[in-house]
Order: sequence, then C-alpha cells, then structure tokens
Amino acid sequence: MKELDGIPKTLYKYRTWTDSYHRRVLTDAEVFLASPANLNDPFDASLPFRYSKDEMTPENIFKKLIEVAKREWPEKLDSEIHEIAYKRQSSGVFENDSYWKEVHAETKENVHKSFGILSLARNNDNLLMWSHYANSHKGFCVGLDRDILYEIVKGAIGPVIYDDVFPELSLFGTGAAVIIKMLNTKSKHWKYEDEFRVTKGDSANKAYALPPEAIREIILGCNMPENQRKEIYEVIENKLPHARLYQAQVNDEMFKLDIHLIHKF
Repeated sequence: MKELDGIPKTLYKYRTWTDSYHRRVLTDAEVFLASPANLNDPFDASLPFRYSKDEMTPENIFKKLIEVAKREWPEKLDSEIHEIAYKRQSSGVFENDSYWKEVHAETKENVHKSFGILSLARNNDNLLMWSHYANSHKGFCVGLDRDILYEIVKGAIGPVIYDDVFPELSLFGTGAAVIIKMLNTKSKHWKYEDEFRVTKGDSANKAYALPPEAIREIILGCNMPENQRKEIYEVIENKLPHARLYQAQVNDEMFKLDIHLIHKF
C-alpha cells in the first residue's frame, strides 16, 4: 500500500507491566489512541498557524475568508458569504493577532476533543525509551504489525518530523492534512524517540481491539522482576502463542542493549 511506504513493518510500543492499562496491549490485544491533551509534550496539537508568506496575497486571503465563512455559515447564500468575506478583509481582521489567537484556541480545543494519537517507535532497543516509557527497563516492549494496525484503526500512519520552528502550512491545505502535519511535528528535543504516529479523527481516548496476530514481538526489559516475567509467559502461552519472545540485556562492552530471542512458542 502506497500509504505505508517507508513505514517499518513492525512498530514498537514501550509499556509498564504494573500499569493495568498498559497490560491490555497483551491481555486484550488493545491499543489506545490518546487525546493530545493527555500527552507529555505541551506543544502537541497546540501549534499556532503559520501560513506560508508567499501565499498571503490579498486575493488568496479573500479566498480563504470565503472558505472560513462557508464553514461557519453553510446555510448562507454565496452573495452573503462574499459580503462577509469582504467585510472581514476590509476590517483587517485576518492580519490581526487577536483573531488568530482566537482561531488557534478554538482549533486546539476541537483537535483535543476529536483526534486520537497512538505513539510508536521505530526500534525496540532504544535506551532512553526503555528508561522513560518502560519503567526504567523494568517494563516491556510490544512489536505491532503495521499492516494490521492500519487495517483495523484506519488512521494515518506517519513519522514525526523534528524541527526547531513551527511548520508553515498551506493557506489552502485540506483540513485533515493540515491537522496531521501539526500533530506530527515536534521539537528536536524529542528526536531521540524516532517516533511514528497513528492519528485519527473522532478517536480521542478511544481503544481499538486488534486480532492477536497483530502482536508480533514481546521484549522483556533487562530489569524486569521475575514474577512479572512469569505473568507475561502465561499470557503468551494462553493468548499469543504465535508471538516471538525476546529478552533485553545490557551489552558487555558498549552502551547498548542486546535483544535475544528466548522462546518461539
């Protein structure tokens, strides 16, 4: 599928076994698309609009105001829409900072209520990801099948773009494309995560049940307690016999993790 070009076949989610919600990715083959409001980056889904300066001509601004007015008053006639757009442009509201702050606040609220995000990683041996999202290497990591995930959730899957500045948007970009570009742009401070995101409208804080075969791999953290390992063994034997089970271990010579296959059920 063209939509999945460049997306790794297996995408990883770092989890904590002591968290009952985190366990559900194994016990129920369930993934959860969080509202951006619940993510740990205050900029997520909160970036202000920065339109390309080359597109900010009077003619384009008028077209944009017509587009906005049609969304606000779909019942009005074209002549009425044109009059509203003309008055707005004449008033200079489009260039007014307070107008854009108001639009930004409204858009942010709507996106937080609507869009759901599932954050995933490219690799299963990321030291910082294990530390930050898997209980300091005491947790586990799950490898999810990209194709099944896409088929079930039916959301957009793409890499996060890391930058120092907010993205410039096309004045006439489609709504979903503009929002996803904003959702998938983060500060370079987060680059170590090498993140891919599943994003979908009308899915904020919504869980999706996957078929068991969507779970391709399970990696146990190098510091996972033995009693928790045994609990995961039991889940695999009863519900995920096809999944490959790996153990993360610290390397003897380098600052890296070795991921060893310990059992294929």
